[in-house]
Amino acid sequence: MAECANTFEANAFDAGVNTNADSDTIPIYIVLFPELLMLDVVGPSEVFAYANRYGRKHFKLHFVGPETSLKNSLGMSLSVDPLPNTVEPNAWLLVTGMVGNEIKLDTPVMQKVCGWLAQHQFAKVISVCAGALVLAKAGLLNNKKCTTHFMHCNELSALLTAKQVLENRLFVQDGNVYTSAGVSAGIDLALHLVQQQVGPQISAKIARQMVLFIRRGMQDPSLSPYLEHRNHLQQRIHTIQDKIQQDPAKSWSVDELADLGHCSKRHFARIFKDSTGITSKEYIYKLRLSLAQQLLQHSPLQVEEIAQRCGFEDPRQFRRLWARYHNNPPSSYR
Repeated sequence: MAECANTFEANAFDAGVNTNADSDTIPIYIVLFPELLMLDVVGPSEVFAYANRYGRKHFKLHFVGPETSLKNSLGMSLSVDPLPNTVEPNAWLLVTGMVGNEIKLDTPVMQKVCGWLAQHQFAKVISVCAGALVLAKAGLLNNKKCTTHFMHCNELSALLTAKQVLENRLFVQDGNVYTSAGVSAGIDLALHLVQQQVGPQISAKIARQMVLFIRRGMQDPSLSPYLEHRNHLQQRIHTIQDKIQQDPAKSWSVDELADLGHCSKRHFARIFKDSTGITSKEYIYKLRLSLAQQLLQHSPLQVEEIAQRCGFEDPRQFRRLWARYHNNPPSSYR
């Protein structure tokens, strides 16, 4: 058996099974450091790679660093590209974390990266784990709410202010700046970014493919209904949930849903609740409310029209159900 070299060519990790990139493809520059934590890189990168498998190539990953050969948490030989001289106007930046209880920011390597960061502008600025410290050192977190791994919150507060650093959060968005907590939280953040850019259905599909059924989002402790209630192995129920997610505003009858599951209405009602923890009606309501929230945030539509478009009987029913799941009124999402 041939001996396998313990070498990882980062450029071969490009997120592309579909190589036909178009002008809408977003370049993501992932900055890697010596002693990097591999899961900070691989976790989010796999999410973006999965997104490219659905429809078209949404993202183009560039693995770059201040040094082209890097040590890492797994002891692998890692080869990356040098920091580029120019970046595209629509490019995203993703800065990853490093191994260690205390991150040294005054080394020549860090100074080189911070200088490079100061020279370029990015459409989105993203960090995983201790990468937030690098962003703070480079001045990219000035006046921004942010978070990092719980072990580095004090270090981050020393670079910024205690009020800016939010502890016990998976990730935080402030404008075009996204920061996440430790290690696997980068996966949650990447799913959130895919949901924003590509759509919740693709994000939910990626979570299922990666066997990440229940993932949380941003400051909100609640779960996205597109990802929630999927932590089961009933394929017929997953199929029904997929159908509902494609058109939550549709007037779904129990008869139709039972037919999709090839079972009686009584059996469908039982296995749906046993699998998801809620009734099919509650599930549909939660998806409609999520759709309504998106329209409140991203459209000028009035509440009455939003209620109609999302499948509610009338604005009164919409407001009543909204109050059941939200502490703040719909107007607060404008």
